[in-house]
Amino acid sequence: MTKLETMKLVCPDCQRENDPKRIYCHDCGTKLDRSGAAARKSKEEDPKAVQKRVAAMFDPGHALLRKRIVQGGKLVLFAAIVAVVVQMLRPPDVPEKTKQSEMPPQINLQLESASMDPHSAPLQYTDDQINAYLAYTLKGKRAALSKYLQFERAIASFDEGYSQVTVERSLYGISLFTTASYEASVEKGNIVTKNRGAKIGRMPIHPALMEYGGILFSDVRTALERERKSIVKLGSMEFHPHLVVFTPKAAAPQSPQT
Repeated sequence: MTKLETMKLVCPDCQRENDPKRIYCHDCGTKLDRSGAAARKSKEEDPKAVQKRVAAMFDPGHALLRKRIVQGGKLVLFAAIVAVVVQMLRPPDVPEKTKQSEMPPQINLQLESASMDPHSAPLQYTDDQINAYLAYTLKGKRAALSKYLQFERAIASFDEGYSQVTVERSLYGISLFTTASYEASVEKGNIVTKNRGAKIGRMPIHPALMEYGGILFSDVRTALERERKSIVKLGSMEFHPHLVVFTPKAAAPQSPQT
């Protein structure tokens, strides 16, 4: 017997308790207020629906399916994390380390001379020459380059309109590579750069994220501050396949003497 069947409807006039199915009072005929019974009936849950819901909760097949879905989601997430870590640890396509056999070009001195002499010829360097200079110059600054990772080398490469710089560091003998690609130009005494994206190992990093990734290369920029100060005094800097060209700033025309 349900709660609805045991509930009595009390007549507001004679106080007679009536059967819940009646519409009028059994004694005086007054119309009964059935709003409470209707509300109570709406709250009563269908016994078949309750039975179905309870059966689903204890259904071993349903529980097993839910468990497998959760386990599958965790497995996919773990596999994605492993794939990201593997890509970050994979070395990019960079030249092998070689022993330097001869003195690299004195690029810093040549840049300083060009910045002070507007009549000097443009300076052209291949990426091999730049990399030889970087290896020689940064060799004695390793202790100052990174406090947490051991600096190994910096490698530059040039293409039409942009340059790419890869820095190799190591942690317990494991090499970690960070690469950034930039469009750069000399404008009004500054080097203006536009980020084209980056990679950690072989894992691509969106350019928007690299707006906050400058710290990855800040130590190398600090070590090459002398060269930067010379470059900003030049007229232009251009990138071409395997070649960078520095052009001195043209001398201002002299006004005619009267």
